[in-house]
Amino acid sequence: MNNNRIDPAWFLGSQGPIARYLNGYEVRHEQVAMAQAIQQAFSSSQHLVVEAGTGVGKSFAYLIPAIQRAVENKQKVVISTYTIALQEQLTRKDVPFIHEIADHDFLCVLAKGRGNYFCWRRFEHTKKRGGTLFDSEDQFEELSKIYSWALETKDGSRSSMQDQPSPAVWEQICSDSTVCMGRKCPHVGICFYQQVKRRIFGADIIITNHALLFSDLAAKLEGGAILPKFELLILDEAHNVENVASTHFGLRITNHQISYLLNRIYNPRTGKGIVTPYCDNMTIELLADVTDAAEKFFASLQTFDEVEKSYGGNGRVQKSAAFVNVLSRPLIELGQNLHNIAAEIEDEQDQMEIDSYSVRCLEMADAIKTFIDQQIGESVYWVEASQRRYRPTVAACASPLHVGSTLQKALFSQCSTVVLTSATIATGSTKPTTKNPSATDDAYSDQLIAGTDRPPGFDFFCSRLGLEECLTLQLGSPFDYQSQVEVFVEASLPDPSQKTQDFLDAAAQCVKKYLEHTMGKAFLLFTSFKQLDQMAQELQSFCQTHNLTLLAQGKGKDRSQLLDQFRENTNSILLGTDSFWQGVDVPGESLSNVIIVKLPFSVPDHPLLQARLEQIKSQGGNPFFDYQLPEAILKFKQGFGRLIRSKTDTGIVVILDPRVVTKRYGKAFLRALPPCPVNIRTNNTPEL
Repeated sequence: MNNNRIDPAWFLGSQGPIARYLNGYEVRHEQVAMAQAIQQAFSSSQHLVVEAGTGVGKSFAYLIPAIQRAVENKQKVVISTYTIALQEQLTRKDVPFIHEIADHDFLCVLAKGRGNYFCWRRFEHTKKRGGTLFDSEDQFEELSKIYSWALETKDGSRSSMQDQPSPAVWEQICSDSTVCMGRKCPHVGICFYQQVKRRIFGADIIITNHALLFSDLAAKLEGGAILPKFELLILDEAHNVENVASTHFGLRITNHQISYLLNRIYNPRTGKGIVTPYCDNMTIELLADVTDAAEKFFASLQTFDEVEKSYGGNGRVQKSAAFVNVLSRPLIELGQNLHNIAAEIEDEQDQMEIDSYSVRCLEMADAIKTFIDQQIGESVYWVEASQRRYRPTVAACASPLHVGSTLQKALFSQCSTVVLTSATIATGSTKPTTKNPSATDDAYSDQLIAGTDRPPGFDFFCSRLGLEECLTLQLGSPFDYQSQVEVFVEASLPDPSQKTQDFLDAAAQCVKKYLEHTMGKAFLLFTSFKQLDQMAQELQSFCQTHNLTLLAQGKGKDRSQLLDQFRENTNSILLGTDSFWQGVDVPGESLSNVIIVKLPFSVPDHPLLQARLEQIKSQGGNPFFDYQLPEAILKFKQGFGRLIRSKTDTGIVVILDPRVVTKRYGKAFLRALPPCPVNIRTNNTPEL
């Protein structure tokens, strides 16, 4: 292969192996440019941020230089994705294809969390102890089915099971580091996790997900590790990195987590639990103490949240010691009791299982103390309480205000090259020409100023991640948006920020017009469930009259079920909120119309967003232009990107929010879109 070297430009070019193996293969110059940029970043040990439009073929663009680096320089490369769908595309389709046509051999392994793998020793112990752990015949039937599967499976991964097991059963039989005997285990030779671990540590390319990657980074900050050491990292779907990092470097403790933990130890109602054969009066009393303390603690959190919201608050905890810590001490005492019980047990497996719950009690006690004393620096703390009638959820939450410093320490300073790529990274410059941060958005000039160190569109993304020095590349899409899509803007609708109900009433009439135009086949994207529910009610009779199937998020079916129905029924419409703005792929006729009801500005009533905006203002910045606007533009681009997924797709994107043309900042949204016809509709515009 090209003098025994892997040249990305040649590999992806008209004379390369892909062109020889794929009939009708067309060279995508954007794909080649991206591959060459990654190759350069690897060679020069620099970080790289790439925005690559839909259809560029990002996976091949980073897989080829990654394989080159692994084969020619013997360096391990980790590739991380946000969604399972992309992970499966890489491992089941893209990598096997490249491996088949490449002259060089390489090992690519999928890395999943340890809890995804079946453990033979824990299974045998659970089967033996099942009578003290489970209280229903269904759970014993599950064990029997899992055993049959385990005899046939090649990888022991839960995802390969046809029927997914219940959490209560799987937790007792999955691989767990706290109860692993390692080389001393009698089943070490057939251990599924140890097999995949050996493959991971010997792999050239490791494919994983953001959740496991950031768990690994957090573990390494504490001196541990989940993944082997690596210096080269590719983060696909990188627009999700800040949110994932915030979750992993923060904390969230719920009343259900405590209840689940206690019931796994011993449930007095059923008499089942991990400690059942060894349970004495002291243990039962300590469990009762923790139960009572948990009820008091979470009741105090719920009261706090209710009082806060009655005064227009949002559950944010502004100072430490706002709550009495009635829970940590009982948890510590229970944990110590479990440890003492474990020390007296001869059965080694029982000993380890009970000791693992001792550790969990102590960790939970420490997390609660961390929340109350606000021990995580530069973070915001808040309480969340749901309004569910029968099973209210109360959560104690914390998240860092800015993940940049932690990412710099845990990631960017540890890797010679980190490549971050997504179809939505650049926002265009959102800075006003005036430096008066208190001026209204209408006072700013249309002129946008550029940054000095990098293209201005990358400033927001890089600054949020603490990425100070990096290469940047912005690539358009090979799709012909000029002929494939037309944008309609309803400029005469009421301003939704001023007259919300008037806007929704008028928007509903516009929606009906566009649904008739495309005979359904539409996504309606909302920024809140309240708006979605109102629109769903308004459209019910209309859809019945026009023989359209109305699918709405939050009405009993999960996301994948809704999407399957939408794909199968071309005369349907789907109403969705946050998760439907991104990661949804519906090519073809089924999706011909994307309706963006409101510009996706985050409402600054969430404690984390509120605190971040306050921090920006305190540092002399403008919260709207420095955070809210660029964040909304990125989400807007994600929503727009749902429509055109292939070269044959066509359709319309409807923007019902008139602020894209009535506000000066609105032009930044339209400029962020690929070049395509934009039809500004007013009261004087003829009907469609």
